[in-house]
Parts: sequence; structure tokens; C-alpha cells
Amino acid sequence: MIPFYKAAMRVLFLTSAFLLTMFWSASCCYGSDLVVIHSNRIAPAELEGLQTAAGFYGLHLRDVTLSSDADKFSIQTAIEAKETVGVVIDAAALSSVDEGALLRFLNHRAGGDIPLMILGIGPNLSPELLKAWSGGKVTQCIRIESSPESRYIFGRVDRVTGQLAGLDVPSPVRNAFYSVLDDDGGALRIESLGIGGKTLPLFSESKIGQQTVFLAGAAPEEGGGSKDPDVVGVFFRTTPEMMFAKYCAGERGWHSLHYYANFTIDDPWLREPYGYVDYDGLLGEMEKHRFHTTIAFIPWNYERSQPEVASLFRDHPDKFSITVHGNDHDHKEFTDYGSKPLALQVGDMKQSLARMERFRTLTGISYDNVMIFPHSIAPEQTLGALKTYNYWATVNASNIPQSSTRSASASDVLRPVTLAFDGFPSISRYSAGVGVPEAYVAINQFLGNPLFFYDHSDLFAKGIDAFDPVADTVNRLEPTTEWRGLGEIVRHLYVIRLRDDSNYDVLAFSNHICLENPTGRNLTYYIQKQESGGQKIGSVTVDGRVHPYTFQDGNIRLGVPVSPGSTSCVAIQYVNDFRLGSIDPAHDSAIVYLLRMGSDFRDIYLAKSSAGLAMIRFYNEHALTPVQVIACLLLLLVVVIFAGWRLRASLRYRLNPIHPGRPAR
Repeated sequence: MIPFYKAAMRVLFLTSAFLLTMFWSASCCYGSDLVVIHSNRIAPAELEGLQTAAGFYGLHLRDVTLSSDADKFSIQTAIEAKETVGVVIDAAALSSVDEGALLRFLNHRAGGDIPLMILGIGPNLSPELLKAWSGGKVTQCIRIESSPESRYIFGRVDRVTGQLAGLDVPSPVRNAFYSVLDDDGGALRIESLGIGGKTLPLFSESKIGQQTVFLAGAAPEEGGGSKDPDVVGVFFRTTPEMMFAKYCAGERGWHSLHYYANFTIDDPWLREPYGYVDYDGLLGEMEKHRFHTTIAFIPWNYERSQPEVASLFRDHPDKFSITVHGNDHDHKEFTDYGSKPLALQVGDMKQSLARMERFRTLTGISYDNVMIFPHSIAPEQTLGALKTYNYWATVNASNIPQSSTRSASASDVLRPVTLAFDGFPSISRYSAGVGVPEAYVAINQFLGNPLFFYDHSDLFAKGIDAFDPVADTVNRLEPTTEWRGLGEIVRHLYVIRLRDDSNYDVLAFSNHICLENPTGRNLTYYIQKQESGGQKIGSVTVDGRVHPYTFQDGNIRLGVPVSPGSTSCVAIQYVNDFRLGSIDPAHDSAIVYLLRMGSDFRDIYLAKSSAGLAMIRFYNEHALTPVQVIACLLLLLVVVIFAGWRLRASLRYRLNPIHPGRPAR
């Protein structure tokens, strides 16, 4: 009976896997298109913007090149395709497009009207064409030289500007191309250039009858520094394309279900107070200003927690959480392999897990299996080792490992997480101590990205309310923001898009994700996760039960049914040699002990003086090694001894009634 039961279950399992594979194969046909109409070759800047927007929202660019009498049929075929969600016309091609025919195709397409954008408008476009394609709202396009005082100003346009509405930030451009709008107010200003007291529209929305049409000036020339590969720089180079793609795609483009944010303090252990961190006072600020604090906990401190502070964390899991911060934190312990071989780093990685498990047993406080490296991110192979030992992610100031290069894809830069390195989630975060630009917050929220902030205990030197302004900005720009621990955010590190069959595709960025079904009907989520690296998958489970999956072209795929109003959690586990009972969590190095005691003295006592605080900030900014710190302390000791000796000699000289070389009185 038992062998028959096992055989039957095996057949059922294999059958399910086969069916899911077939379902997934069918799912590969789903997607949405942006139709791009142009003659000859579209300008490189506009093409880059379209490719970035399409890559970010998971859209396909369907190219229609105008070259023959069959162009009208090509345009009609592309527009009437059920996959089409938007149409872009290069401004240089407007004279070759039959406006009346195009509008008929757009307005009578089965499934509803679709938006239109005119991209790359410049001064050489005739006023007659501009008026015709803007419903008479735009009369001409003018090039203007900007100035250091130029600013980007975003209007409030429903379904378009979102969290960017009202944003007013410095502009990096040297010149721009703006539209002259009709004075009747029929056109809506989406993005404008503020210069010399004037507000000049760069990107606007108008109507041709009932047809919505967006008009974007040619890509501006950029000033110094604007090519930096960061989310703000990339977004401002591609604003019209990103906004249009999001507007067109809606649920059919990649999007997040929630807005998340986190604030992490590096280094403290559960002691009251730790430097300038007063946990009771911080709790009060979190409750008043609605945010959450994660402590990046050094595993070496696993048995040092004060009971009353541990109780505070247990009682307020919605406000406090714990994550892993290195192991010994003996400076940059996860570093280049010439300084510390990978095998030793793996040993630290295992011991950090053993210590955190001991911390959980002693305090009753759970921790998130997310690594924050001390001082800076490790090399790529160390990230692969984190994946092997089933860490969920790593979060650092940079998401690019040591000695690695950033992806050339601008759409990748627009997300804080990358899977480019061994398929392991590497997440970037922003220092709260250097001033968080409002543009950084608003753009990430517009894109649906989670926000990660961090600092050290000295952030609170001027008061325990030091983080409140950042939290207030986040909550003002997006009131539905959910402040959570790193683990909770990592478990929701995915985006979804609606399929033709009313289920959802899922693009996962984490090995552990929890899928929610907020609807009143059954849903199936078709998950895809990039799976590079040499790690061997031990199991894939859904709610703790083994689940079938397929692996193809470097991606793991599976389908997960989720009933109405419920949540299902998917976990990918990798094969490794970690055995908790075989690892000693004890403090086994006198040098590390001295370093940790020195660090405690620095943060808890030395930081209380302005001179000590200045020294700590110098140390943090310059990432000094222990050898350099000891050398500085020895130099300081020598200077103090020398100064004392000189002072003593001077006092002896002054107090001696008879100085050599002077006659006695």
C-alpha cells in the first residue's frame, strides 16, 4: 500500500510539473507593445529613452518604419493588435503620417482607445503640423539656453505625474526645447523648465477631439554630471518616455503592489542607550512620524543584550527589527581575497548565522536573514556564497560588488535591486545623514521602488528626532507608504503585470517572496526569477510544501495558485554544508575582543564630546582600517606626550627664579 501511495504521488507530482511547464510556455506569449512610428532612424536619445521605459515596464517596442505606400496598412495592423497599449510617433515622421487615418485607427480599435505621444519635437517642426497634432494647443517649439538656476517643475496631471506632482528641483540641462501653448489652458503641463521667472512646458498633454495626445520636446543637452548612472539622472533623461509608458501600460506593465520604506541604524547592540540612540525615545518618534527602524546587529554581540531593551523589541515588532551586520565587524571583514581569502569569509558567514540563532534563543527576537556588509559591499563570489547559505539579500550603499562593473542597461539602474551578480539580490541604500533629496524620494515612489535609508548612532547627536524630516517627506509624497523591516520588504521584492487570461506574471528579485491575492477571485501567479551562479537548488517550496518548477535559459519558473484574500510564500533553498550544531559561536579572538571593546568605547562614550564625534565621523567617512586607527592613536599619543613634555619644560623654566643666561635679581 505504501509503495503504491508513493508511486501515485510521484506520478501526480510529475504530471503537475508537466502541466505547469505547458502553462508557462503559453504564458510566454503574453506581453504588451508600444508601437513606434518613424521614418529612417529615430534620434539616439529618444530611442534610448524608449528602450529604458520599455525595459523597466516590461513592454515590447514594435517598430513601424515609414518607407512605402503600404505604410498605412502597417500602422493599422500594429495599432489594431490586441497587445498594443500605446503609440509613439517620432516628430520627424509626422509629415508622412495620415493624421485622420491614424486617429480613426486609434479611436476604433477593439478594446478601447489607446494614447498617442509625439516625441522629439524641435524648432524645425512646422507650426501647422504642431497645431494639427496638438488639437491646436501648441503653436511652436523654441530652443532655450538654460542657466545654473534652471529648475524642473512638475504639474499635477491625473494618472500621469503621481508622486512627482508639484516637484520643483534643480535641472542639469544646458538647453531645452519647449512648446508655446495656446492661452486657453486646454493643454496640461506635465514637466516644465523654470527659468528667469518663466515656466516653459517641456512635456504636455492635449486632446485632438477625444484622443489623448502627449507632446514631448527633443531630448535636451545635458550639463556636467547629468550622465551619472543613478536613478535620478537616468529618470530625468527619460522622463517623457517613462511617464508615457507607465500611463499606457497600467496594470499590464510591471508594477508593485505596495510602497515600502525602511530605516536602518548600523552597529548598535541592545543596550540603553547606545551612543546617541535612545531606544525609548526613538520609539516615540517612530510612533509620531510613522516609520520603522532596523538595527544592523553585529553577531559578535549575540549574548550582550540588556533584558529591558530586548523586551522593547519583542513588544514592538512593527517598529523594531534586527538584521545581520557582518560577523565580528573587524573593519572590512568581507573584502578582497588577497586580504582575506573567500574560505575565511565563508567561515565568518557561517559563524554569523550560528551567532544570530543563539541571539534568537537568548532574546526571543527574530532576525532577518539579510546581510549588511561592514564598511562596503564584498566581491561577487562572496555574494554567491551568501546565496549558497540561504541569505535572502544584501543591502549596502552600493549594489555593485567590489571589482565589478555596473550594468549597461539604464532600466536596471532605475531599480535599487540587481540580480546581475550570481543571481543574488543586491540592494542599494541611501545615507540619511547627507540630506535626502526630495527628487530621490519622489522618483523612487513614482517608479514603485522600495526606499532604503541608513546611518549610524551619531546621526542623533543633535536629537533623537533627526530622522523625522526624512520620514515626513516619504509619508507626505506617498501617504500609503508601509515602513517595514528589511526581511518583510525583501519578501515583497517583486513586480507583477496583468495577463490576457486575468492572472499575473511575476518578476521576482528574491529567493523568498510572499504573493498576495487581494481580489475576490482565484488567481495564478506565473513566477520568473533570474537564476545565475553555480548554486544547486535543494528545493522550491510554497507555504512549506515542495512545489514543481522548471529551469530554462537561466530562469526558474513556476506557477502558484493563490485563493482570494490569502497569501502564499515561495522559498528557494540551496544545497550547502551548513550544520548549526557544528559551529562554535563563542568569541575566539583576543584581537577582535579588543576591537569590539574599542568600538563600544568610541560609540558610547567618545561620541559624547564634540572632538570625539568629529573623530568618529572622520573614521566613518574615510573607512580607516584597524592598523590605520592604531597608527593614528599612536601618533596622537606621541603628540600628547610631546606636548606634555614641552608644557612641563616651559613651566619649569617660568617657575625657576634663576634662568640660565640671565643675571639674578
